Amino acid sequence: MPPGGGLVDIESLAALDGLLWLRTGHAVAHAFNFTQSFVSRSARRCADVFGVELKKSHSEWCLDGDLVLLNLERKVHQVVRWQKGHPLRLEAQHWSGPLLCAPPPSGWITGNLNFLEYHRPWHLLALGVIDAWVASYPDVPFGDDSDIVAIPLSRMPMRLVVNQGHPLLALGCHVTFADVAQYPCLPLPDGAFPQFQAALQHCGLWQGSGLSPMSGRRGRAEQDCVEDLLVGFSTPLALPLYGEAVVEIPLELPMVVGDALFVRREFSDSPQTHDLASQLRQRLRTLASTTPDVVVLEHSVCSSFEVVAGLQALDGRGDGVAGAAKIH
Repeated sequence: MPPGGGLVDIESLAALDGLLWLRTGHAVAHAFNFTQSFVSRSARRCADVFGVELKKSHSEWCLDGDLVLLNLERKVHQVVRWQKGHPLRLEAQHWSGPLLCAPPPSGWITGNLNFLEYHRPWHLLALGVIDAWVASYPDVPFGDDSDIVAIPLSRMPMRLVVNQGHPLLALGCHVTFADVAQYPCLPLPDGAFPQFQAALQHCGLWQGSGLSPMSGRRGRAEQDCVEDLLVGFSTPLALPLYGEAVVEIPLELPMVVGDALFVRREFSDSPQTHDLASQLRQRLRTLASTTPDVVVLEHSVCSSFEVVAGLQALDGRGDGVAGAAKIH
């Protein structure tokens, strides 16, 4: 039955919003224990009820039409999820999601955990399609959105990494950013992570998603060679996942990264939010116990603007992890 006299039942709107969030009917069916035929049928019926059109744009499902009534209905369904103890929806960025959100924290359904930008998950959180999002600092939204609050979780450095046997390793501690710039760096979409992109540009390492200095038309053997020479990025937490095949370059990027949990303000003091933050921090503590330079943060809830301003002041855009340790 529709909650609170609503227009559609919880499962039907979950099917529609699940496509916006998880991208495929198969993923929605798996996450919500539906059949794929139910997802397809219910999503279309729900879109018809609200007079909107479900269509694909840049590999993402989106809705076209007057969304006012649908957004109101979605808010009602979200309140029901939080108040009735239904499973809540958690998304995270690609480099922290698999470490912090797999397996899913108790009481939560997790998404694909593979976003390579922050605009889409922020939009889904603002709409109420998802209930919480583990974002990657410093690329968290900078607007003072009073409806969204942030809970800082961690701080750590970002490392430059290469495969064993990479020529840069022969330079040892004498390696420079100019040396690194002679090799292809992991391509990222332009504008996906503005702060991270700015740090790479400052060091002369930004190559975006276009051609790298060693790119061009080449055969498969040459392409494999270029991939072997690729310079990648890793946090101290993610580095052990690569095993001994990948090693750090002894060169520190001038930036601090980390994680922050974002939720809508009306749910920021709920037992589920406190429990989720506690679960995530406990996972971080376990990881940090065997990983140097990772700082687990204890911090009060604050607006997105306040958390960014406070953390920028904290790391001073140069104090690094030593500055992060000052948070208690």
